[in-house]
Amino acid sequence: MRKNDKKKILFVEPRGTHSNVFDKSMTIPLLGPLYLATIAEQAGYDVSVINENILGRKISPEELVSIDILGLSCITATVNRGKEIASEYRKIRKANDLKSRAIIGGIHASMIPGDVEPYFDQIIVGEAENIIIDVLSGKIKDKIVYAPRNNNLDGLPFLNFNLLKDSEKMNVFSIMTSRGCPYNCNFCSVTKMFGREYRTQSPQRVIDEISRYKNVVIFFSDDHFAANIKRTDQMLDLMIEAGFNKPWSAQVRTEVTKKPKFVAKMKKAGCITVYVGLESINPQSLKEMNKNQSLEDIERTIKIFHDNGIKIHGMFILGNDSDTKDVFKRTSDFSIKTGLDYVQYCILTPLPGSKTYSQFEKEGRLLHKKWDFYDGLHVVFRPKNMTADELQRGTIRCFQDFYSFPRAIKCALNTTFNIATTTIQKTYTRAHFPSLRPALMRLVGRTIINNWIDYNKAYLKYLSSLPNISLEGS
Repeated sequence: MRKNDKKKILFVEPRGTHSNVFDKSMTIPLLGPLYLATIAEQAGYDVSVINENILGRKISPEELVSIDILGLSCITATVNRGKEIASEYRKIRKANDLKSRAIIGGIHASMIPGDVEPYFDQIIVGEAENIIIDVLSGKIKDKIVYAPRNNNLDGLPFLNFNLLKDSEKMNVFSIMTSRGCPYNCNFCSVTKMFGREYRTQSPQRVIDEISRYKNVVIFFSDDHFAANIKRTDQMLDLMIEAGFNKPWSAQVRTEVTKKPKFVAKMKKAGCITVYVGLESINPQSLKEMNKNQSLEDIERTIKIFHDNGIKIHGMFILGNDSDTKDVFKRTSDFSIKTGLDYVQYCILTPLPGSKTYSQFEKEGRLLHKKWDFYDGLHVVFRPKNMTADELQRGTIRCFQDFYSFPRAIKCALNTTFNIATTTIQKTYTRAHFPSLRPALMRLVGRTIINNWIDYNKAYLKYLSSLPNISLEGS
């Protein structure tokens, strides 16, 4: 059968609320829709992908009316928009006397399929690559399809980013080299979705894929890039041997800095930034989250990455049960004192599938299940040692302290000096040249934060109106 005789498939990643202060600086699409689209295209389907964040607007009726099968991939914060798209799609197809078929997958649907069941014809729970063609073809007709974990990641195709509409707008290309996490943090739903078994692609398979991309920045989207440090070390060796000089970033845990030579090799291979879950400067909170790291680990990590010229995007979680109101100033002071290049202050969020969600739901501490606000930047539960309003405003103050005009100027001056020194010494490559991006983020960050506050006035008012109920001692 010719390609044009087959059904048209559209995979969509919906946009969420205007909530993330980092949306303006970097848009990284979920890889699930791209893998499924690539597999479907190779099977001969007429397929495309739309990411509403990259598109910069909502998907239009014209883009939906000609689609025979609509596939949605949603996280918790975008699932309501996904339901909205599915409803609009069905209405448009019905108005044109056309059949519709809407399928949803992704972590939210996998964790609580019952929440999305009324809106979709089929729900895929788990990793869909090995069963997607049977679902699209109609061979699998079950309402809820339980997909097995993929144990052959080398068998996945190279991603075809050309299937993504407006992919030329992307400033970072995301690559997956592993799935699963051997750790079991209470706030995380990754373990339930992908398991604790750390499944990997072979180092050579990774090199073959990243070598296809020219003049781009690579982001390794693995939940932990170096969970198997020996395997990652082999991959770095191959990158260096191949002369790979594209800048890249990855998510790592603090324990990688117990091996300084490994960190130095990351830098040599082109690493410019690491995303590290520092989580908290409160030792008791680290224990509550089952993070298996100490404040000493965090301090060592910041020093060793900086000693090797690698920028740090430090991620904190505020609002654990042992956190008191002084945690905001202490966390803010720590971020500034240690010279973190970027910070992301997240409010503890009970995501479906996490132990935190199960605990808070059992204790009756969830304020609501309006999923749009489950994004790490809105308080959606009753904290223990402060009010919900105090947690929300304390987190905002942390952002305002870090992303300020005076700190932007200071950072820019320091970077300008480093650029001048590096240029004189002629010791740079593209991947290693000093960047003004941290200074720029501080400069624009305050505006982004102010816009967020303005957009969320109604929610801030809602939190301030809640009864002042303390859970201390309960």
